[in-house]
Amino acid sequence: MAPTNRYEIGMYQRVLAVGGTPFERLSVMYTGALRICSQGLKAAKAGQVEHAAEKSKKLTAIIIRLNVSLDFSVAPELCTNLDQLYSHLLQSFNREDIGEHPEIFEEALQILQTLWDGFVEAEQHTGD
Repeated sequence: MAPTNRYEIGMYQRVLAVGGTPFERLSVMYTGALRICSQGLKAAKAGQVEHAAEKSKKLTAIIIRLNVSLDFSVAPELCTNLDQLYSHLLQSFNREDIGEHPEIFEEALQILQTLWDGFVEAEQHTGD
């Protein structure tokens, strides 16, 4: 893996290891995933196959970290559903020809945005 990739992926991994609330850790990973997914979609639509494939690798690393951070003891049903969604995304990004399929990035962007919106709403209601 190129040094730049190691650095960027390492930043997401360190977020899990350092202080901050669980919501702040999710925030970093989800906003990063949304940004990278948008970049991958743009690259795939522009026919930049290699660039889109690179973005899918970065997304895969973040999704794996999101999946690893699930705590089944706190919310088993929610975690099971999230695990299934993350597994679906990982399978989608595991294609050799990912850069030729902008629809995969579009679906992932929609799923990730929906999940992120749900986490934001839940965080806003925890103080009520």
